[in-house]
Amino acid sequence: MTPEYQPVLYGLRAKILRPSFLQRQDPSRVISGNPEISEVFIVGDNVPKAMPVREGLPLVLLKLTLPWYPAARPADPCPPGRHGYMAGGAYIVHSSCSEEWGDLFGHSLPIPLHDYTERRSTSR
Repeated sequence: MTPEYQPVLYGLRAKILRPSFLQRQDPSRVISGNPEISEVFIVGDNVPKAMPVREGLPLVLLKLTLPWYPAARPADPCPPGRHGYMAGGAYIVHSSCSEEWGDLFGHSLPIPLHDYTERRSTSR
């Protein structure tokens, strides 16, 4: 019997920057609404494979909202009964991979984290 193979996922670690109103639990913000989560891993195509993803940290993907304006969103699908991810006031910024961050984005500024969801309204 051969041991089960588990691939190692690599990505870029980032800190979550929250405004003061996001310092408490908020279920409508999938990642930033949990004050116990302080870091995420950016994964996906074109992302530098700087370090192995640490188990238990959320994964985010990059998407371009405009051709030159990247944003991060959770890698998991939007929860059922909720609208898609949108800006909610949180950002991510490099934590220990500043050189890789600069190579990926061309700057060291924070990137918006689009992890806010809203309930779908019921039709009347």
